[in-house]
Amino acid sequence: MARRYLLRNEVEGALRRGKTVESFLGGFKDAGGPGIRHISINMNGTAITARFYETADIGDPAFLDIYEFGPLNSSLDHGEADEILDFSSLGDCLDYMEKSWPGSSGRLVSEGVLQDEYADFVAGRSS
Repeated sequence: MARRYLLRNEVEGALRRGKTVESFLGGFKDAGGPGIRHISINMNGTAITARFYETADIGDPAFLDIYEFGPLNSSLDHGEADEILDFSSLGDCLDYMEKSWPGSSGRLVSEGVLQDEYADFVAGRSS
């Protein structure tokens, strides 16, 4: 089985090449119903920009495209982040992630692999 998670130097390399890295942050429930959280990180000049999303958890084993799930916050447009934060360094961003969602900075994946993370979540939810 191939390794899914990126090492820190791979994260840094991807960001320098203009790529986005992501992390699935898990599920939650609120008044809007079941939701999932994920983060998208890219480089914006010399800053690191992190976009946090809270979307409806409407997926199942046949529908795993979390990029198509709508936001739980009705004031946001489809694909709009709930929060956008800029960090002066990748280290600052990863520290913030660890404080907010322990373990998340070690579960960064290349863009598009986030759906595999969600598939694992869905499979665990069904068990």
